[in-house]
Amino acid sequence: MSFKKVFLLSCILGANSFATNVYASEIPPFGYPAYETRSIHANSNNKDYELYIQLPKSYWDTKTAYPLIIVNDTSWGFPITNGAMALMGGNVVKEAIVVGVSYSKGDDRTISRTRDYTPTYSPEESKGHSSAARKASGHAKEYTVFLADQVIPLLKNSYRVDANNKIFVGHSFSGLLGCYILVNRPEIFDHYIIGSPSLWYDNKVIFEMEKRYAEKNKSLSAHAMIYADQNDSSLNNKQMADDVLAFEKVLRSRNYAGLDLQVEIIKGENHHSVFPGLLSRGLMAAIPLKK
Repeated sequence: MSFKKVFLLSCILGANSFATNVYASEIPPFGYPAYETRSIHANSNNKDYELYIQLPKSYWDTKTAYPLIIVNDTSWGFPITNGAMALMGGNVVKEAIVVGVSYSKGDDRTISRTRDYTPTYSPEESKGHSSAARKASGHAKEYTVFLADQVIPLLKNSYRVDANNKIFVGHSFSGLLGCYILVNRPEIFDHYIIGSPSLWYDNKVIFEMEKRYAEKNKSLSAHAMIYADQNDSSLNNKQMADDVLAFEKVLRSRNYAGLDLQVEIIKGENHHSVFPGLLSRGLMAAIPLKK
């Protein structure tokens, strides 16, 4: 290759390198909005978790106390909720602190969620996850204690949280967890956004738990928004919508003082597509922006 050609090639490569460097320095790479990660050990079940904490854009410019959104199933629940709030916060809903509670460290995802989100031990549950996951089932009580006694106090002590505006978000097994908390310790959260809950679990044991709660309580102070998809085909026709409507009927029959209940069956969706839509509905009902 002649000297002239080598010189021209060097100039072109140098120009490209310069342009690339300038471009990279001027335009930040696309990525997930920055969030904090905190490790936390759960005393109630001796497991380790991470909290993914996304503060609203206006947080450092104000002295405002913000609603607190706690979402489970963080492999998909946290990014969807965080993304929804990035778009909706300050526009159609109040800005809020979004916190995802991870699956337990070192455990398979299906084992962690089955253990933590299911209310009873049901090792032969035919509709559950793997055999190993089913054998770990039934520890929602301990996980709920962890949320109530450690996660929420930590967040309240570390950030400006509106203590009267705490929001639970859960779908499927974590929706079942939401129903469990609702009929056992409803005071932990002010709003419950519950999507297609697995009310079929353990022969619909959650209905028996609600019955026991009703025998001792005349009030249930919470704003509960329960949604289900109309198309159950993706889950082998478990009729989750029918279960949600039956659960609604029972809850309304109690005439609980303080219960604000909203139930909707969402058409044109299935179990795997419905979460973003029900989340936006729930957020607009829980923390509407007041102009």
